[in-house]
Amino acid sequence: MRSFVLVKFWRSCLFIASAGLVVSLVGGPHALARGPGLTAFETLYGGVSDSSDVAQCAVCHATNPGDASWNQYGWDINAVLGTPGCDSWQAAIQCVENDPSVSDVPGTYTYLEEIQASAQPGWTAGNANAVYTNSGDLFDRPPVADLGPYDPLGGGGAGGAGGGGGMGGAGGDCPTTGTIPPEQISDGTILVMPGQSIQEAIDLAPENTRIEIQPGIYEEPCNTTNGLNVTKSGIHLIGLGTSAAGPDSVDEERVIVRSTGDPQRNGIVIVPLEVPAEAQPLFGLKVERTDCMGCHSDMAPPFPLLPGVPHVILKQNDPWLTDIRVEGITIQGFSNNGLFTEHVDDFVFDDVESVDNRNYGIFPVLSANGVIRNSYSTGSDLDSALWVETSVDVEVRGNLVENSVNGIEVSNSDGVLVVDNEARNNTVGAAILLLPDIYDNRDSAKRIDMENNWLYDNNKPNTARPGSILAEIPSGIGIIYLGVDDSVASGNLVENNDFAGIAVVDYCLPLLGTDFGCTVDPTITPDFLLDETAENNRVEGNTLVNNATNPAGQFAQFAGDLVLLTGEARGNCFADNDFDTEFSFTGELPPCPEDPETGGAGGMGGEGGAGGEAGSGGSDSGGGGGGGCAVDGDGDNGPAAAWLVLLLFGWALSRSRSRMKTST
Repeated sequence: MRSFVLVKFWRSCLFIASAGLVVSLVGGPHALARGPGLTAFETLYGGVSDSSDVAQCAVCHATNPGDASWNQYGWDINAVLGTPGCDSWQAAIQCVENDPSVSDVPGTYTYLEEIQASAQPGWTAGNANAVYTNSGDLFDRPPVADLGPYDPLGGGGAGGAGGGGGMGGAGGDCPTTGTIPPEQISDGTILVMPGQSIQEAIDLAPENTRIEIQPGIYEEPCNTTNGLNVTKSGIHLIGLGTSAAGPDSVDEERVIVRSTGDPQRNGIVIVPLEVPAEAQPLFGLKVERTDCMGCHSDMAPPFPLLPGVPHVILKQNDPWLTDIRVEGITIQGFSNNGLFTEHVDDFVFDDVESVDNRNYGIFPVLSANGVIRNSYSTGSDLDSALWVETSVDVEVRGNLVENSVNGIEVSNSDGVLVVDNEARNNTVGAAILLLPDIYDNRDSAKRIDMENNWLYDNNKPNTARPGSILAEIPSGIGIIYLGVDDSVASGNLVENNDFAGIAVVDYCLPLLGTDFGCTVDPTITPDFLLDETAENNRVEGNTLVNNATNPAGQFAQFAGDLVLLTGEARGNCFADNDFDTEFSFTGELPPCPEDPETGGAGGMGGEGGAGGEAGSGGSDSGGGGGGGCAVDGDGDNGPAAAWLVLLLFGWALSRSRSRMKTST
């Protein structure tokens, strides 16, 4: 029966997107519900054993009001639909029925035998049925009421692969309930032992519960998208291991949440369960935030949506979780995220390990008032080991990040302190960014301070996904501030990075001539163009050693221990840094005023592009340029901008120099 288990999940996205095919059978009058699946069944067999509307829907579905749901038969047909030899609905039905290993319950009649006996396929007598939904799968269920006859030999649960991020697992190996004995459950605390289910403890826990976990390896197969889902406030996941996070940690002394393999994408997901009505798919399915694949066809950037899912940005008035703790836990081997939060206020991630979670290791989004400390993240070879995105008031302290594209990334966030961290063997040690594609989520990147960090040997070849903006960044950067304002880099030791030690850069300048240039990228809006310049950043008291010694590629001319790639100073300034080499479009690195509160002198306003106004107060980004997807800007200032870059580049090259000095 489980021969199709891996195919089921991947085909589920097609099935969801093709809502008019079978999902339309759920709810509503029969005259409006008929789809090609039922038509194909009737073409083959002349109808069902019971001709009522309920029975016709129940060939493939469980009739749960308001929720699309499938029985085992419908789910198995969906699993093979579109595979070689099963391209049409009739062919898919026959593919399932011609496989003698497939039935609604193992050891009972096959589907074809049920149909030949005029029994209802997909259901069996007793509490032995599986029901698959996009919000969670149910096992050991009774058949649909007033339906029959059905397979009389049923017994035991079916199990299955969760649909669209649901709760299905691999047959009887899915420990959904009953693994934690009552004596391990007390008021405010639940203890989890090896061989038991952490997810069961989370499900049992009311808000404000401490879940203590003994060291061991925990695989949670009951959800094919996420290892663990936390959707309640006040949940504290506390590993009781004795080995601290880091490359020398001892597995036997850690709590390890390990991926069960493809397609399990995320390790620990901490999100409010509710999805606002305006963000729900348009085809009648109700999804929850843990159901990633109910909305997305892929969880890799740019996170494409399924057909019929509105593009709605979840903002600050959406539901929040509060008081979340994750401590002493290793998260290992997930294809997307290790630890992900959205809309969480007051969180602490302490002594967390993210190992080989390929896109993002530790990843808070749209969150606030958090601390990430004493943690270790490695092996995010497609993106960032630790990424704070669209969040406010977060402290990143005392972590080690390595073997990733970005070691630490902070983007479109305010009030983030990055202090006492170590970043090594990444493509970029720390990327502090203002990005256009998430600008509508948070239109600010300010007060992101880098203090007393050690960033060295960040020369890993760039393995970001080809075609992504991250793939455009050269290897060998210690710290880059891109389009960021009002931030301070101080007291950092930055050494042995091939291209640049610390760089302060406008967003648009380095992307000229790429697919992400500000005149061609459709995600760039006029508002972003007014904000893309880096302004009022202070670089002081840093030690830079042996950087920019092996620059490569089209950006090699801009290499240096200290780099300023802005058309004007715009309040960016440098003071008391020990370094060898510099590069600046302004010719000299602008000095900082004695009073840090005053900032540097603003540059002269530049001329606005077509459709914009002249810059003022140190901003020369201008207006115009192509806007977002719904804006047809007619001001293409690309040639003028390119001419300005070439002019500044030639002038700066003539004045750049390589010498031992201290900036003042």
